[in-house]
Amino acid sequence: MFVHRCRFVDFMPAAVNCLAFTPPTTQPFLACGRANGNIEIWNPKGQWNLERTIPGEKGASVEALIWVHQTTFPHSNNLTFRTESKRKGVSNELRSELLKLFSGSSNGLIIEWDTTTLKQKKSIDSHGGAVWSMKNNNANTLLAVGCEDGGVRIFDITDGELILKRNFVRNEARIMSLAWSFDDKFIVTGSSDSCIVRWDVSEARINQRMTVDTLKKKDTIVWAINVLRNGTIVSGDSLGHVCFWDEKVGVMQQKFNAHDADVLCLASNQEGTIVFSSGVDRKCFLFRLVDSGIVDEGDSKKIDPWVLAGFRRSHLHDVRSIALSEDQALVSGGVDAVMVVYPLDNFLQGNIRRLPFVPQKPLISISKSKRLLMYRNDNQIKLWKLGEAALSDSWQLEQIPRLDLMKPQQAILEMSFKGNFYLTASAISEDGEWIAVADIEIVKVFKVQKDISNPEKIAVRKVKFPQNVVDGRRVGAHQLLFTPDGSKLIVVYADSSIVVSELEGWQHNEIKVLKKFNQHARPLDSESVATVISVAINGDGKWMATGDLLNRINIYNLDGLEHHVTLPKYSSTHTSLTFHPSVPSLVVTLASNEFLIFDVESGKLTDWSQKHSQNLPNEFLRLENRIMGCAFDPENSNVMILWAANYFCLIDFGRCKEAPLLLSHCNGWQKKLQNRQKYRKKRKKSDNEGEINFQLVYRYQPLLFVDFIESNSMVVVERPFAMVLENLPPSFYKAQYGT
Repeated sequence: MFVHRCRFVDFMPAAVNCLAFTPPTTQPFLACGRANGNIEIWNPKGQWNLERTIPGEKGASVEALIWVHQTTFPHSNNLTFRTESKRKGVSNELRSELLKLFSGSSNGLIIEWDTTTLKQKKSIDSHGGAVWSMKNNNANTLLAVGCEDGGVRIFDITDGELILKRNFVRNEARIMSLAWSFDDKFIVTGSSDSCIVRWDVSEARINQRMTVDTLKKKDTIVWAINVLRNGTIVSGDSLGHVCFWDEKVGVMQQKFNAHDADVLCLASNQEGTIVFSSGVDRKCFLFRLVDSGIVDEGDSKKIDPWVLAGFRRSHLHDVRSIALSEDQALVSGGVDAVMVVYPLDNFLQGNIRRLPFVPQKPLISISKSKRLLMYRNDNQIKLWKLGEAALSDSWQLEQIPRLDLMKPQQAILEMSFKGNFYLTASAISEDGEWIAVADIEIVKVFKVQKDISNPEKIAVRKVKFPQNVVDGRRVGAHQLLFTPDGSKLIVVYADSSIVVSELEGWQHNEIKVLKKFNQHARPLDSESVATVISVAINGDGKWMATGDLLNRINIYNLDGLEHHVTLPKYSSTHTSLTFHPSVPSLVVTLASNEFLIFDVESGKLTDWSQKHSQNLPNEFLRLENRIMGCAFDPENSNVMILWAANYFCLIDFGRCKEAPLLLSHCNGWQKKLQNRQKYRKKRKKSDNEGEINFQLVYRYQPLLFVDFIESNSMVVVERPFAMVLENLPPSFYKAQYGT
């Protein structure tokens, strides 16, 4: 097998600006807001599976994120309820209101997102410029926003609304951080003028003012603010201090000179007994509240001091945000674009986990027959003609040889798009004659033609394509895929409808919609609509499979343009769908790292899957990164390759029909497989002793794409983390004494 390694794809992940866990009253999710405006939604219970990405708006970075789950309603007051009908009572429908996601951006917009269509549900201007901080009250009825102009705005979010309710008196400096008290009576803000301000919510006035800079230079920034259950205020500032304040008298109780540079973020547990801080120096500190047994005789209040328990340093650049879920873990993220997961029960010494920075769904598609590789970034696509890779004479071939990197190629096509939102999908036809791209508003189709003026380049002609219009607004797409013969385009729209379009009449602007499938958009069961995340077509173009986030996987017959069967549902979210190249079967990979093989015609598990899918090697199931895709060698369809961000796994079906699955590690250099002798000793003697049928390969860098381009020839697209770091500004460094 020849492996062609490509590194000329210039994928660059965006910095993590903010993190937010869902409330404990609902299913766990982690939202990650990035500097390019994208919002990622991760499922911690799905083994930290990246389920979906909400595309950002151009020129607007996400600066604040919150989840709201309104399950209880406080007593009526003028700020909470806008109408008399709300004061009289609250319906049961409102009490079970769906989970909401809000974001605040550098362009001054506050947006509520539809996490199914991945589009804006509502938006409103902050009326104060860029949004630097945002937090909901504990009753989940109000939203407080800190703005560029120094003002604090209160928005009503009850009853599915997003309406400006009150505008607090403007301060002199930007509001960089804010937090609510646990009784929702006060808001505490930190600003860029060294001040911490305590606001009375009902009277919309300043109740107390504290200064973190004793030298009164008025240039210290209070980047982070938190209010604990007992009312203690915690602040983190640009001097590297973590301070604990008495809320009633505004006096600093304790100050820790823990950090070597700015403290950018804070997090605490519900009880208010532990606090985490992090920032520019990349350290994540843990503070604990200890029982001192001392009581203040003046007001009989118990005095418990805070102690610095220790720290960990797991990032290579500034940490901009940390989020804590007591049922899950502590997560940090920053400029290096990597999210790190820490165990809460053993924060200082437990094993950390780095979530992959590459997208779960590949940004790359290929034309195998024309040897073309197409890459999509935020608002551009690039097309390369793949060259050849030379094998060094000194290397010995084994099953997975190491080849030289493919020589950097000049892109033969570059296209930029001017829409308001980033691209969500792209595809190139197998014959290289068609290109399709989409965002959440529109689908665009191009016919590929030769560039007469430059034979080494190609040109494209835009083709009029029928758009999907719902309620008077165009709906874009989440997935695009051409049939193998290039005659049809499959479009999975944002409303989860699936359209099959015929391209033959393109010259006369007569592209026809042959069929519209609504199994995901209007499901027959009682479950709600879910985002379609996967689509696949088999080699002869007869069968198509689609799957959504609720694990509803449907198979369609494209010859008859009809729904064929719905596969059984499994608890773990599926991550990819792939058809076998020679037999009618579908491989479904799951976030649990299991994979299932279904017979397409019957919709049932194959004999192999019934025997082996529940007995996969434990080491494989415990791998941290989720399976991202599947590939088959056209020369040997008995061999399947599963791949993830940092490994791929070779499974030989011919060797495991009767034998149990036997895992081994292969580095691709040596003539003999590593660990073969070790596994032979562990196994009982049998006729198939030593027949390794399950191989793991870790040698490749973070993977963006893996697929076969021809028989015994595989393309692997890598994005080494070192290349990402090369494009970042210098990180904080403090010289040590004697160095």
